[in-house]
Amino acid sequence: MKQMFRSRAGHHDSEPTGEQRLEKLFRAHADAVLTFLRHRTDHETAQDVLTETFLIAWRKLDEVPADPRGWLYGVARRVLANHVRSQGRTAAVVERLQTETRFAPDQSGIEDAIGRHDVLAALAALPEADREVLLLAGWYDLTGAQAAQALGCSHAAYAVRLHRARRRLRDILGTATITRGSSTATRPAWEAHS
Repeated sequence: MKQMFRSRAGHHDSEPTGEQRLEKLFRAHADAVLTFLRHRTDHETAQDVLTETFLIAWRKLDEVPADPRGWLYGVARRVLANHVRSQGRTAAVVERLQTETRFAPDQSGIEDAIGRHDVLAALAALPEADREVLLLAGWYDLTGAQAAQALGCSHAAYAVRLHRARRRLRDILGTATITRGSSTATRPAWEAHS
């Protein structure tokens, strides 16, 4: 009987426990998920949402897929959406995005600065759903399958949403607006991207 218990105990020791699996998941993906969240909200909220995201991962550890990145982003996105709804911080996030991306002309060429400002202003003008699709594809370097998982939709639906969001962004960038102080000037698209 003792021998049987030892072999079972030895067998269980070779398999990682739930805590070990969660720790490995956290070590591998927490920084990426925190970065994802910090681009959407303030540092304190991002930390809170990160904690809740991994708490959900702990509760649903058996449901976490082999490639967990998209799944974790999707959980974090939903937790943050619930938090934003309860706190009403959507306007603050957009304002923060615009404020943090302003930089002095001596840090980069003036044309580069204007081009980046135009793209960021166009992103801010898009509906939140379009912004999310474009950022998952371009900023976070998720595969189509991972981004679809993060958004909670099929890969085909994600591809359609990405195509439409890119088209809307191109339409907005068709005439780029530069804001300097209180005056606003409109430039043709070919000048905006030359």
